[in-house]
Amino acid sequence: MATLTVHELYKNYADSLALHWLVGKENGERQILLKNDQKLANIGYLNFIHPHQVQIIGFYELDYLGSLDEQAYGRSLNQLFANYNLACIIIVDDITVPEDIRHCAQNYHIPLLMSKLPGENVISFLHASFAKLFAPRVTLHGVFMDVLGMGVLIMGESGTGKSELALELVSRGHRLVADDAPEFSHVAPKVLSGTCPLPGMGPFLEVRGLGVLNVQALFGDSAIKPDKFLRLIVHLKHMTAESIRDIDRLQGSYGVRQVLGVEIPEIYLPVAAGRNLAVLLECAVRNHSLKMHGYNAADDFCAHQHRAMMEQSLPEPHPIQSHLSH
Repeated sequence: MATLTVHELYKNYADSLALHWLVGKENGERQILLKNDQKLANIGYLNFIHPHQVQIIGFYELDYLGSLDEQAYGRSLNQLFANYNLACIIIVDDITVPEDIRHCAQNYHIPLLMSKLPGENVISFLHASFAKLFAPRVTLHGVFMDVLGMGVLIMGESGTGKSELALELVSRGHRLVADDAPEFSHVAPKVLSGTCPLPGMGPFLEVRGLGVLNVQALFGDSAIKPDKFLRLIVHLKHMTAESIRDIDRLQGSYGVRQVLGVEIPEIYLPVAAGRNLAVLLECAVRNHSLKMHGYNAADDFCAHQHRAMMEQSLPEPHPIQSHLSH
């Protein structure tokens, strides 16, 4: 179980959500408890049956409260603020906050914040942010990049040329996410998000012979990306001539790696003199994208070959039969 105080919520997301305090800043140490199996059950619209820890109140919720008679209105406010799980209330939709809600927040010592954004945006943003903040994490050795819109982790033993390949890919218009030790978090079923674990270190890439480079300073802001979903692992590997001959000529060298319980496709690229790894990696990404959409070039090749063999094996028509057919 993890915790997040209301003060931390405000500090982390005030700019993104256009938040400001209305009441209860002195009570900002109230904690939001986030269980591993209930991350997304802590934030939501006004709910008296299953109250959320972060209650979102917008135009329709205030309209509902305003439609109640005086006694029902008072009971509803007391029920809302007396919930011992309640950490804070966020008023959304840039609406005017009734004084009754302000007074209840003061009396019950509940932090009251306001956002000008629509409630759906606030809820979606906090859901995604909380999932990333408390998701299981793992650090892998390699260079994580955005290649043709796909998150690709380049792995391999020391000296296989991971950083040189990353630098060439950046020069070809692709983007660097993190070098050496990217961190991956399990943010959703079958989804891993990767980023640089150290703030401000994302643009740096260490290349042997050149030292540490700032690819953002060299190539511009478009050369970096703060985070990306991991979809493919490309493993660079020194291979002997015999090992290369053993690779399946039709299907290539593919596998699957388990990362935080998620299966990530892995491609093994032999490292050898004269091989253009940047072009090979780009083709690997394009080919993997085609496979994700249901097209497999090897299967298509086999189907064409089979049809050609079947056509050649058909007996030629007898000359008389051919003449009669005309």
